[in-house]
Amino acid sequence: MPVLRELFLLLHLSLCIDSTSIGEGIIKKIVKTCGRPEINNVMQNLTLRPGDRANFRCTVDMKCMVSYIQWYHELNNGSMILLRTARSHGNPYRFTIDQVRVDDEGFYTCIAGNIMGETVSSAYLQVNHGVSRLAMSRNYHLILPVLIHTLAAIFYLHPIVNR
Repeated sequence: MPVLRELFLLLHLSLCIDSTSIGEGIIKKIVKTCGRPEINNVMQNLTLRPGDRANFRCTVDMKCMVSYIQWYHELNNGSMILLRTARSHGNPYRFTIDQVRVDDEGFYTCIAGNIMGETVSSAYLQVNHGVSRLAMSRNYHLILPVLIHTLAAIFYLHPIVNR
């Protein structure tokens, strides 16, 4: 009789759960999880200058059990560096670089996981190290004529120039 009860329970679980195996269904019932964690936002790619602040956000829906949230940096050479785990100090849903450097360029990835699987969200940080702050200024069209006029006045007033 106990064997029939177990088979009935397994059959019931398999009918109640769509597109999952019987084992996954049993785990869901025992652990009371609803599936893989969900990340509610799309991380945004960033283009910054050296010295700027980079903020990456990974909004994990906690209605499903979440065992871990990890942050990684994938360098342009293909290597991956673990940046933050559950043991790290601070907000697990954010990763911030206070002063961006050229070697911070690459993919930043948030991984939320539990026994049912993982969900991944990534964004690329591009560091524009060849662009000057003057060229990036919103008012460069106002600054450039003043700069040219100043240079011309210095050149004109310089004692070496023949008048």
